[in-house]
Amino acid sequence: MSQLSRVALAAVASAVLSNASSVAADAAGGLSVTPAVIERTAVRGDATSVQLVNSTSRPLKITVTPRPWTQSRGGAVAPNRHKTLLARVGVDARSFTLAAGGRRVVTLKVKSLPSSGSLYGAIETIGLPTAAAKKNGITAAYRLVSTLRLNPPRSRRRLALRASAPRVSGRSIVVPVRNAGNTVAPITGDVRIKGALGSRTGTVRATAVLPGSTVDLGLGSVKGLPSGTYTVTVSLVQDGKRVLRSSRRLRVR
Repeated sequence: MSQLSRVALAAVASAVLSNASSVAADAAGGLSVTPAVIERTAVRGDATSVQLVNSTSRPLKITVTPRPWTQSRGGAVAPNRHKTLLARVGVDARSFTLAAGGRRVVTLKVKSLPSSGSLYGAIETIGLPTAAAKKNGITAAYRLVSTLRLNPPRSRRRLALRASAPRVSGRSIVVPVRNAGNTVAPITGDVRIKGALGSRTGTVRATAVLPGSTVDLGLGSVKGLPSGTYTVTVSLVQDGKRVLRSSRRLRVR
């Protein structure tokens, strides 16, 4: 499963191929989906389209499925393959065969929205050769993951962050932050770590956190910090506004 290298919910597109001979067979082409990122204001009934192009030499059986994201504590996001967003996002052509060299436009329609007024997910497109020869029990296939980002109207945008106590994870200091709002606008900020022997300051790297998810924001390394008790003060900004200020004790052993 592809992961976003940045948690700004940028699109991922990866072809999953079983073996070198399959790659060579389709080296002159592949399956593509455009646009890779669909970003709009969330409006019930709104429709948008993506275009699929099969530039391989073989027909492909296509399946298009909107899915919710999952996000790890480290910030990486990936489609949740156990769930779909079909109750909220309709697809006019979920499954069809795309001829070699063919293209097709698929329309997505917003059927309903969560009470939060926003919706973030992935559009997973699978392309399987219709006459694929299995080798070692594996069939070559393409899997493309693009981004669906339906932002709340500005009048309904809600910024709310919740921070837990900082802790040491490995050799880093992190603070768990939950996005209790309804936007994926990146979170940035400043941090001050103060102890008996002085203090150090730093910045929080811009990180996008899905609404309802919790991510451990890195605050710096414990390298060079003597054992003892420190006060960690974090000030976080989202969408240009200071949303949270937290000051907690941290024990470094």
